[in-house]
Amino acid sequence: MEAIAPSGEFLEVLRAISRAGFGYEQTKELAAAAGWKLVDDELDLGYVAFEWRLGTGDDNRRRLSVWVKKGGGRPWAFVPLFYFNDYDQVREPFDQAYQSLAEQLASLLGTPSSSGEHCYAHRNGWPYACSRWVLPDVVLDLVQDEFDIQFGMDVTLWVLPASQAFEFPTRYPPR
Repeated sequence: MEAIAPSGEFLEVLRAISRAGFGYEQTKELAAAAGWKLVDDELDLGYVAFEWRLGTGDDNRRRLSVWVKKGGGRPWAFVPLFYFNDYDQVREPFDQAYQSLAEQLASLLGTPSSSGEHCYAHRNGWPYACSRWVLPDVVLDLVQDEFDIQFGMDVTLWVLPASQAFEFPTRYPPR
């Protein structure tokens, strides 16, 4: 999987979803208008998921999961942008992917509002990088993590409502 950040157009749809309050119907309408493929429609579980392409080829597909307001709890969304499987060997590709994605997003969004590192007790000496962009209508967190370790470690973009306070860095589930 290449470390390719979403386009400005994709980010605009994410911002529109946030402005719409992560509403179920509005999210589906905005995604359909953007040409994203609906892959999961699980209102009873509180989420919808879409597939979209960064470019040509199967390796450039990404999945955006949106926890919608109707599902109860806090609305939010996330999209994994890079998976790293060889973490037992080296970590340079993981760090390079994060840095590349952070630079790509900064070229679209400007300098992050904050950046830092976080750690887990089970991976002593293995810091994870994170950056947050606080915009008027959305908060975007780019986080190195191990959200779904079956796919490897990841670099994920979290999408959060601007009106709610969330712990930094964002982890699942956002607190």
